[in-house]
Amino acid sequence: MAEAAEIRQRAHQRAGHRHGLQLLEAIGNIITQSHDLRASAQGVVATVAEHLGMEVCSIYAYNRERNALTLWATTGLDPASVGRVTMGVDEGLTGIVVQKLEPVMAIDALVHPRYKYFPETGEERYHSFLGVPVVDRGQPVGVLIVQTSRRRRFTVAEVRLLKNIAVSVAAILAQLQLQASLATKEEERRAIEERMAAMSRSQEPEPALLRGQRGPVRLMGLGASPGYGIGRAHLVTPDVSFSGLAKERRQPLKRELARLKKAVQRADDELVRTKSRILASVPEIDAAIFDAQWLMLQDPSFEARIEAAVREGLSAEAALEEAVEGLVRHFAELDDAYFKDRASDIKDIGQRVLRHLLGIGERTRQFATSVVLVARDVTLSDLTIVEQEGLNGVVLASGGVTSHASILARSLEIPTVAGLERADEIIHEGDHLIVDGNAGVVFVNPTPEVVREYERLTTEYRAFNRDLELLRDLPAETPDGHHVCLSANIGLLGDLHVARLHGAETIGLYRTEVAFLSHRDFLSEEEQVDLYKRVVTGMGGRPVTIRTLDLGADKYPRYLNVPHEENPFLGWRSIRISLEMPELFKEQLRAILRASAHGPVRIMFPMISSLEEIRRAKELLGEAQEEVSAAGHEFDAQMAVGMMIEVPSAVSLAVHLIQEADFFSIGTNDLIQYVLAVDRNNRKVGSLYEPLHPAVIQSVMHIVDTARRAGKRVSLCGEMAADPMCALLLVGMGLDDLSMSAFFIPLIKRLVRSVPYSVARQMAEDVLRLATVKEIKGHVFQVMRDLGMIDIMEMYH
Repeated sequence: MAEAAEIRQRAHQRAGHRHGLQLLEAIGNIITQSHDLRASAQGVVATVAEHLGMEVCSIYAYNRERNALTLWATTGLDPASVGRVTMGVDEGLTGIVVQKLEPVMAIDALVHPRYKYFPETGEERYHSFLGVPVVDRGQPVGVLIVQTSRRRRFTVAEVRLLKNIAVSVAAILAQLQLQASLATKEEERRAIEERMAAMSRSQEPEPALLRGQRGPVRLMGLGASPGYGIGRAHLVTPDVSFSGLAKERRQPLKRELARLKKAVQRADDELVRTKSRILASVPEIDAAIFDAQWLMLQDPSFEARIEAAVREGLSAEAALEEAVEGLVRHFAELDDAYFKDRASDIKDIGQRVLRHLLGIGERTRQFATSVVLVARDVTLSDLTIVEQEGLNGVVLASGGVTSHASILARSLEIPTVAGLERADEIIHEGDHLIVDGNAGVVFVNPTPEVVREYERLTTEYRAFNRDLELLRDLPAETPDGHHVCLSANIGLLGDLHVARLHGAETIGLYRTEVAFLSHRDFLSEEEQVDLYKRVVTGMGGRPVTIRTLDLGADKYPRYLNVPHEENPFLGWRSIRISLEMPELFKEQLRAILRASAHGPVRIMFPMISSLEEIRRAKELLGEAQEEVSAAGHEFDAQMAVGMMIEVPSAVSLAVHLIQEADFFSIGTNDLIQYVLAVDRNNRKVGSLYEPLHPAVIQSVMHIVDTARRAGKRVSLCGEMAADPMCALLLVGMGLDDLSMSAFFIPLIKRLVRSVPYSVARQMAEDVLRLATVKEIKGHVFQVMRDLGMIDIMEMYH
């Protein structure tokens, strides 16, 4: 056995040696075939990263005259930082490499005393660091670096191989030094083109995805529900198929018809049970979705169509297929969106009946092992899977936050990544998956090193959250006695449990549109009263801020006939829709007023951009109050009326708007994109969506100052409130009420309880004097690091 192990070890060493030689050969080809130094350098870092499985590979060029290092080429860091990031040799880990002229390794670079933070690179998420000197004729000409997000120790073989690669890189950097004084405008133009090409390549799918390989693949999506989940992939696909089933009837007509009737009845009973179970946990999901399918099953013409085909000699299965396909074609050809949706219902019904024809019962399977659900379009039947025990994560090809699967996953706190457009093509049944809901990353068939790292992270994450749970009943109060109200943003009745679990003091934002988006028509006043009342009573006397409908842009309900808009974020949305549909708006206002009789309620109008809008909204609220009173319903006549600050015009008019409102709530998600003119959903410009931009900080400060001078309260709801780097700054700026996803409340509470208010105020004063994102992020990062708050940042990011 020892001999066999030795043989295997030698074979492994030979394979690694061959791999290293192949890599060196590839790099040699890049250098000899390219006549552009920057292109050569970029080709080298891309090749090294791909062959060695590194997330980052960079080359820094050393300038002897200035005794400084400049980022010359990179893959993994922001391409726009190339040529812009410069440091002295006495700065950062990269500088140590030049000072010592030997490899430098850090398992966790962020906590190293020489770590230097460059906000523009985006490297704060990378922990491990390995840098080797690039030397020409005994003199340093640069540094070759690799980095990974997981903490790891680099092997001796990796260090040796990187040193060999550095010999080839030295040729590039030596030429660079010779040509530096001869650089021309044409060379500058080529450099810009190369950076643009690198930016374009960064948006393309990874080569592994295009090949559809089964090996390790890293997919980037959107974090829809935080946490880490590890398990085997379960693809949501039909349990049964019509293909391969007998077409002709093989038993007497009477028996076949009886079998059909029994299957239809069982499908009917199953649908009733599913409706009861799902609506008990997520009442916002429209009961009409279930009722529409139930009515189809009850429709005599549906069963008659199938029976007629059976009488003509088809099997019950073939007759069902013929009827379903005919109806699907009919509904799919109609222009009306409602009837197009009916086609999906028909398919789902066909699956239900077919399962019972084949003797396959209701999908109430229990997962024997840890499972990650992978889905493209989630049907009504699929919802039963999401509720199962053993579900460790959800991966969605679509990115809709109002999909049924997304709603349930967030409500149940299941780690979820959405927006992976080809997930159902790339991921196979049984693949080993890691779902990182914090970073929006999915690892498919990860390497053992990645698995071990995430198992460690999961253990730390659970321990971290267990420690945070101890803070639930403690006040969010700084060590020097300053209190901060931490509230929850919710959209579902089920979110109340999570809000209470994590110690939310109030509901700072109840998004009423979530229920409307899942229904097939506007909710009636009575339906809204029932829903809002349950939210209010569910908080047990703690205030609930109810925002009126914020429809539009990326969230239109199917029943609202909205023409195509070139720029929907600047179009017919939010309060504009409500004011143009006054009767429906007053229906919601009456429902909110009636709910206020059951507990403290504050009402809030979204996306106000002018005095005319807030005044008209208040006018309609006054009419609704009169109507509620005339109908004999009780309500809180002193209910606070507020508005959201989300657009630049509202910032400019704040001094006038505060006279019309009892409170302000700053909606940073929209405010940032409007202030910076950046579509936060556009990946091409996503890096420009920056909460810590000085224009954003100055806008928030102006709103806070305006509200406080008027003696009014001001809160902030948005992702900014949940980001530790931003939250500490916001507290220092005087925001005493932060509203966020309930999951992050314990995290921010720990931050608040750890940092004196005087420190937060000083940091805010310093930041307000800074003029660039780089300066602000660098200063905040340094303060967080000095306070020992790096672990909090890691858990958020």
